[in-house]
Amino acid sequence: MTEPANGIRYATLLDVESTGLDPNNDRTIEVAVTLFDVKHAQPAASMACLIKGPAENAAEAVNGIPAAMLPEGREADRVWAAVRWIIEPAQVIIAHNAAFDRQFCPDLGRPFICSEEDIKWPGRARGGSLVHLALSLGLGVASAHRAAADVDTLSRILTRLAELGHPLEPILIHAMRPKVMCISLARYEQKDIVKKHGFRWEDSNKTWWRRMPLEDTAALPFKVRVQG
Repeated sequence: MTEPANGIRYATLLDVESTGLDPNNDRTIEVAVTLFDVKHAQPAASMACLIKGPAENAAEAVNGIPAAMLPEGREADRVWAAVRWIIEPAQVIIAHNAAFDRQFCPDLGRPFICSEEDIKWPGRARGGSLVHLALSLGLGVASAHRAAADVDTLSRILTRLAELGHPLEPILIHAMRPKVMCISLARYEQKDIVKKHGFRWEDSNKTWWRRMPLEDTAALPFKVRVQG
């Protein structure tokens, strides 16, 4: 695995689209990546491709990919080989809701940064949706949810941050700090506060959880239990 021991010069911006939410039963049908030059805050190379498969897409209403197009996609092994070639110089991969994208990708040999959970965006604690983040920076969004559109939006957000005077490398290094699983111990009445601080509800065990740096838990307005 490539480690950012000497800093982060290049980052991979990645997004995938799938036929559903379960990696054990659903499949990846599209991937887009951009090799992003962190020093110059500009994209250096990009690709987006449909992945060949049966003409089935249960998530067509969400991602807008016609099922009829999928048999004409490219073979998965060739797509991922091209992805690895493009991202070879990168030290990290950035994805919005990285936990989802990561489970629909093969091992790409790079650590992931979640642009929704891990990055402390200037002026706000967390990113929220890509669309909301872009709009908050004065960027227009013409389309969303296709992989290439979302990667392009993330690329423009990073470029805009640099234009506003925020160096990108320290932001990304800060986002890569080691994290632990934290379970909220807040009362039920505090659920809106818990959610505001980035915790997610797990219905199976009725808990609010978030992976975060241990040192950041002291600033939370409620107590947590570190798990594992």
